[in-house]
Order: sequence, then C-alpha cells, then structure tokens
Amino acid sequence: MKKLALLLTVMMVSVSISFAQAPPPRIINIDVIIGNKPPNPNEAQLMRAEEANHPNIVNAMHDIEKSMHSLHNAPDDFGGHKAQAESDLKQAWISLRKALYFRLYQDTH
Repeated sequence: MKKLALLLTVMMVSVSISFAQAPPPRIINIDVIIGNKPPNPNEAQLMRAEEANHPNIVNAMHDIEKSMHSLHNAPDDFGGHKAQAESDLKQAWISLRKALYFRLYQDTH
C-alpha cells in the first residue's frame, strides 16, 4: 500500500512538472522602448496591456507627438531654439515611454 501511495505521489509530481510552463519573458528591448525598432507580436501585446492600464501617460505621449509635429512644421528656426525644443520634446517622449513600459524592460542606463 505504501508503494502504491509513493508511486501515485511521484506520478502526480511528474505530471505537475510536465504541465508547468515558464511565464513568457517580460523583457522588451530598449530599442523598442525608445522607438528605434518595431516590437515583435509578443512585445506589442505586452505594450498594449500597459497602455490600457495607464491612459494618462498614453495621452501625454500623444500630446507630445502632436507638439513635435507642429514644431517641426513651424516656418522658422527661432535662433536655434526650435531644434533644442524638438530635442527636449523627443527626450520627454522617450522618458514617458520608459515610465510606461518600465515593468517590461530592464533599464541598464
């Protein structure tokens, strides 16, 4: 009887281990975060989930994108300040993306 109980226990443990799956990696490449590389399907799914959870950050990013577009189309360089403002807006956009997706990547910078 003890052998049968031991055998059943070993079988249950082995079945449990065989069905256990590692969770999908939650690491996203920093190039995806800063917009230099498109996300793969798994990354895109993880990113959409974060975006759904943080709509205020997403809205702020859209506002910055609109501002960058408007500034880029401005007719003058404003003594070099336009280029600085464009650079600052781009950095703000990257910072917001890092904030939004911080759980999905490891910041090594």
